[in-house]
Amino acid sequence: MATGPTTTPPSPPPFSLFVTLTFTAPEHLETFKADIKPLCDYIKTSEPGTISYEVLLSDKNPLKVLVMERYKDKDEAFLTVHRSSAPFQEFRPKLKALQDAGFVTVDGDSFVDSQLGFGDRTLK
Repeated sequence: MATGPTTTPPSPPPFSLFVTLTFTAPEHLETFKADIKPLCDYIKTSEPGTISYEVLLSDKNPLKVLVMERYKDKDEAFLTVHRSSAPFQEFRPKLKALQDAGFVTVDGDSFVDSQLGFGDRTLK
């Protein structure tokens, strides 16, 4: 019995999340940086589906931060693996406490890759 060629379903596109945080005072920014560092360290060593996860500091506003998150896909790498990790579960309430106290405002948006352009030029 002859079979036709098999086709592999296309992989879902990479998923990105960009979160802007604006703090009310430098000490709240420093608290955030201390709170997110263990999460960043964990992601680097334990989440192979995370393409990049970076905390970027504004060069124009010393109290503004952008967290740039890129994942191989939304459903598995982001929603299933990242969002359910113990370090994320420990970090999120700390950020929420800063928000509830009025020490930071958070704004974010998410995107799927268009397959236009390029990424990952290794910096030396």
